[in-house]
Amino acid sequence: MSDDVRYPSEKPEHPYFDSSFSGMLLGTLVSRFCGGCGYGSIGQLYTRVFEDEKLDPKLYPLVIGIGCYSQIFFLVHKNAQKMLTLHGRAPAIATGMKMANPKMKPIIFSGDGDCLGIGGNHFIHLCRRNLDCILFIFNNSIYGMTGGQAAPTTLYGAMSTTTPYRMFEPRSDGIELALAAGASYVARTTVAHPRTLMKYFKKALKNKGTSIIEVITPCVTYFGRKNLDNLGSKGEKGEIMDTGGKMIEWIKKNSIHINQAKFMSKEELFNKYIIGEFRYNPSKSEYSEEYKKIQNIAMKGD
Repeated sequence: MSDDVRYPSEKPEHPYFDSSFSGMLLGTLVSRFCGGCGYGSIGQLYTRVFEDEKLDPKLYPLVIGIGCYSQIFFLVHKNAQKMLTLHGRAPAIATGMKMANPKMKPIIFSGDGDCLGIGGNHFIHLCRRNLDCILFIFNNSIYGMTGGQAAPTTLYGAMSTTTPYRMFEPRSDGIELALAAGASYVARTTVAHPRTLMKYFKKALKNKGTSIIEVITPCVTYFGRKNLDNLGSKGEKGEIMDTGGKMIEWIKKNSIHINQAKFMSKEELFNKYIIGEFRYNPSKSEYSEEYKKIQNIAMKGD
């Protein structure tokens, strides 16, 4: 949206309102996101955890990739140290931060196209190294910022500006990629499960290593308005997903918990989102610590 959208103040005020950047700067909630977008919810949940956990902004820098969500800085905590990076290069920037000051734990916001498309190589090596950081993959199944093109995560059969008949490519699975590459904490949830998102976030803060949290989030403008809620199903009458509420219900309907998914076939899981925790291995060696050992060896001349 080209202009700031300012919403009327709630009475009573939201308890975390004053902690947000727009609340501090303008005294009101400001959003550049389309109606029904899930990024606003994610920004508020980040601010809540940041405030509740009393995170030191100098030790938990926020590294933001390129996408619609880049405008999230209005909603995140007013004290967060925010850096907007090059498209797909947020993991590389976070790696530099961590290696320059190992006390830091960068928090990365990256979209599905930013992370698994143009930044796929950086994502793989971040997980492989198990660098101590948190990376959120915001998966809305589409390239929203650049005009609604099909993304690596676009569901089979979906319509987009570059697949006007249907998406025919198999989608990339960020969770499977993170597991194969070696991240020590891997989880997936949705904006329809806000308490779970905060739970995973807090757990990732305690994990020393690469934590990957994929968040399924709606894009009404470029995905919902082009697709029916029976996407991937047969024999059902579909309804266009042209509101945030419809997309949230669709996300919930198509989310299967990992414990339930174990008893389902590939056909039953087709075009579904498996949610839950897939790995937690806090004992795995962390990259900056291993690098420090090599430095010590070099300094001693051994």
